[in-house]
Amino acid sequence: MDEEIFKGDLQEIFDLTHSSLQRADVKDEDKEFLRSQREDRGESSMAGIDLVTAKKVEKQVERGTRLKRLREREDSDIARLTERAEIPSQSSSSSSSSPVSTTSSPARGSRSQRKKLKQSPSISVKDLNLISTWDREKLSVRQATSTFAATAQVLGMAIGSMAVSKSTVHRARIAGREQAAEKIVELRNQEIPERLVLHWDGKLLLSLSGDTEDHIALLLTGEDDAEFLLGVPASSDSTGRNVAAVVLKEVDEAGVRDKIIAFCFDTTASNTGMVQGACIRIEQELGRSLLWLACRHHVHEVILKDVFEASLGSSSGPDIGIFKLLRD
Repeated sequence: MDEEIFKGDLQEIFDLTHSSLQRADVKDEDKEFLRSQREDRGESSMAGIDLVTAKKVEKQVERGTRLKRLREREDSDIARLTERAEIPSQSSSSSSSSPVSTTSSPARGSRSQRKKLKQSPSISVKDLNLISTWDREKLSVRQATSTFAATAQVLGMAIGSMAVSKSTVHRARIAGREQAAEKIVELRNQEIPERLVLHWDGKLLLSLSGDTEDHIALLLTGEDDAEFLLGVPASSDSTGRNVAAVVLKEVDEAGVRDKIIAFCFDTTASNTGMVQGACIRIEQELGRSLLWLACRHHVHEVILKDVFEASLGSSSGPDIGIFKLLRD
């Protein structure tokens, strides 16, 4: 009984709103809401409309209506297009030389429309652009096969009459890579101009073991838009010493040491260091001064940094105070 009495007294001891009911500066409306909350919270409510929530609901309704209209428009466009052209089934298309044909009725569609339908798109597993896309997106043989089959089916091609299998795609990828390698060799065997600009940039790439390792992409450019890829060799690290060693090794293998008049690079400390930087080491090894073509993007970042600090003050981190304030 003493515990029950204590629990009942707690409601009065910690009644923090009792003084609010006695204050004259509190609105009568708020006092009535407080009393109704004490008596029955389910029945109590404040007068007026929540304008913020009402606007959010209104925007959601407008967005739903707009999406519904877009879907209806797309469905009508699809229906109108299907009335003009008919994609044949596999049995009928296998006997035809064209993967997509017009309907049998000559009166449906104009001559120009039937001509466009006869010139339907076609794809092949041996397409070099397709193979390079698979490699760039890192698709496996199984993923590339399923993607090719789905694309061909959407274009109206008869999958049953096509040789689409994992082994076919695998052989096509091998042949495509060999052709790409031959093109690179042909570029390196072309006549190299007398004046060249050496470009290099570091990049972290995945190795066969799954770990990341440093690679350096090397490119030569010359007159008449000449461009030669020297290679993308691996480097033990990205220090100026190793970068310079890798660059000079590729330059010597290409036999263009005496033709380089300038180099292009980004403004990292490993490249621009006046003592241990890769640029200084390459100049010392070549025995002559070269034109430094630092990346304009990185150079302008340094200039804009000083402009920003002069107008808005310095910052010790990526979160700029005034930008953060405006965002919030």
